Amino acid sequence: MYSIPGHCDESILLLRPIFWLGCAALLLHAAPTAADDWPFFRGPNCNGVSAETDWTADWPASGPNVAWQTNVGIGVSSVVVVGDRLITMGSLQDQDEDVVWCLDVHSGRVLWRFTYASKFDARQFEGGPASTPTVDGQFVYALGYLGPLFCLDIANGHVVWQRHLADDFGGRYSGWKYAGSPLVTGNLVILDTGADGNSTVALDRSTGDKVWGVGHDLAGYATPIPFEHSGRRGVLVFKARAMVAHDLATGTELWRIDWRTNYDCNASTPTVLGDKLFISSGYGGQRARGALFQLADGEPRQIWLNQDLETKMNSAVLHDGHVYCVSERAGGQLMCCRLSDGAIVWSERSFAPYGTLMIAGERLVVLDEMGDLVIADATPAEYHELARAKVLSSRSWVMPVLAGGRIFVRSNTGELVCLDVRARPGK
Repeated sequence: MYSIPGHCDESILLLRPIFWLGCAALLLHAAPTAADDWPFFRGPNCNGVSAETDWTADWPASGPNVAWQTNVGIGVSSVVVVGDRLITMGSLQDQDEDVVWCLDVHSGRVLWRFTYASKFDARQFEGGPASTPTVDGQFVYALGYLGPLFCLDIANGHVVWQRHLADDFGGRYSGWKYAGSPLVTGNLVILDTGADGNSTVALDRSTGDKVWGVGHDLAGYATPIPFEHSGRRGVLVFKARAMVAHDLATGTELWRIDWRTNYDCNASTPTVLGDKLFISSGYGGQRARGALFQLADGEPRQIWLNQDLETKMNSAVLHDGHVYCVSERAGGQLMCCRLSDGAIVWSERSFAPYGTLMIAGERLVVLDEMGDLVIADATPAEYHELARAKVLSSRSWVMPVLAGGRIFVRSNTGELVCLDVRARPGK
């Protein structure tokens, strides 16, 4: 087993039990989370959509209330929130260390932090960790960009087990190293290693033992997601040059969609909606942009392809028959696309090309690359902006997260800001 020196600084708190066993809304038989929990990179349903409605965009001219702010180090790791705890990752550049942080969501106070040695590499951006931790029950799963994988106890940050994607499984680095988040579904942790013979691995969530490892594809940068079709449970992994579907129990390849981009850079996480699969990417290439597929028996069938949907490092969100995304087309646009035929319904050009978004309560929550937080109606009727405020002072490629009536935003340089948007009586 790979060993990395690490330590935890902890505060003793009682944490109510939280049980999360995967992405229930994708038809995997999992226990539900609390409505305001966000335990996975794209939320409890793996799709960037929150069920929360009890929050407001009725802000004063000065912007939403800042509950607290701190710095968690360089990186583009987003946050996960479970109960009263927030988990994220960042790099301490001058110390060649990365940190897994556990903060109190109410105050930003550090409850514990776990550090591990990691040679800093900017990788043509600010650098630092690119993966978001995953919380499953009492475990936190955190992946560093050079391949160290830690299972930590959420109560105190102690190491339960650890592995290394390169040293233990033969993982091969893609150009920007590892960026996808660990997927926990059932009793398995799914990871894209890019290894020859172990390109995708499934580990036992409690022990880290390998259950299966298959494939020879180079790794992509997106996060694996679960899906179910025709009664068969599977996992989708967006590799460097293809979308690959595996049987969840055995790892057997079910099908693949060839998807080539410049620099072998597939970074946008796909979305499954019933028997449909939406894929998008940037960086040009043979099949790049956005496409919808029918998941029929055998190979998926392409329904449409739209060359204007250029999601580069962010992911699109599907809602009420439409696709919403920040596209780098024409220098940056927020777009609404009809899911049935791929037609662009509206586009708004007041956005930089690499912003990120989620949806909650029929509203878009968009974090522009330059640090503006924008709330707009998630409707195909027209672009209707409800609120806009400058919330970060430097560039951000990090998806905003709404959990418990708070919006968490982070910059690439480590600014982490908690905005209190809870609806007040009478509002």
